[in-house]
Amino acid sequence: EGLSKADFFKKYGFVLISRETAMSAQDWDVSAPDPLGIQHVTGHGMKKNVETPLSRKYTKEVEQVIRELLPDAKEIELDPLLARRGPGTKNPGYNFAPHQDYGFTADDWPLAGPEFRQRFGREDCHGLVVVNFWRPVRPMQGPVRKTPLAVCDPVSVKMQDIVPVNVRRDTLGYTKMLDLAFDEDQRWYYYPDM
Repeated sequence: EGLSKADFFKKYGFVLISRETAMSAQDWDVSAPDPLGIQHVTGHGMKKNVETPLSRKYTKEVEQVIRELLPDAKEIELDPLLARRGPGTKNPGYNFAPHQDYGFTADDWPLAGPEFRQRFGREDCHGLVVVNFWRPVRPMQGPVRKTPLAVCDPVSVKMQDIVPVNVRRDTLGYTKMLDLAFDEDQRWYYYPDM
């Protein structure tokens, strides 16, 4: 389409970027908590200020990509966690329903601290952008052939297709997520052989 990666991301809300990573297979394993739980969604229950290869290596790689895609971003807060799924991992299952792991507003993050919500009351705050990164990781060899990444063009989504859901997280209460109801006008894309 002739757009830069940043312009494509701004227009469609997703973009395919080919980047090498310094992370090894062992780095990914050491950085992934087990089992998949609330800490993946909120960070709640994770040890604070624990350095992992994810925090030493991968967050720098991700921040560089975010700054390229969103050059006007004033603050970047990186989640210190990752969800590693698939055969041979601690979390072999996938969520096959179209969804988004977060809600619309700061109030949709009930387990985040008050300082998180207070930032949205500031005059210089114009919103929140959640950027998810999805990639095949080592020790995987070769491209993804099963369960490839699929994304929906947000322009093709009607507000009435978005279904807010409350997901119960053990004794910690509910977190907000968004599911997506089918509509024949939605435009879906997938990336085979990533």
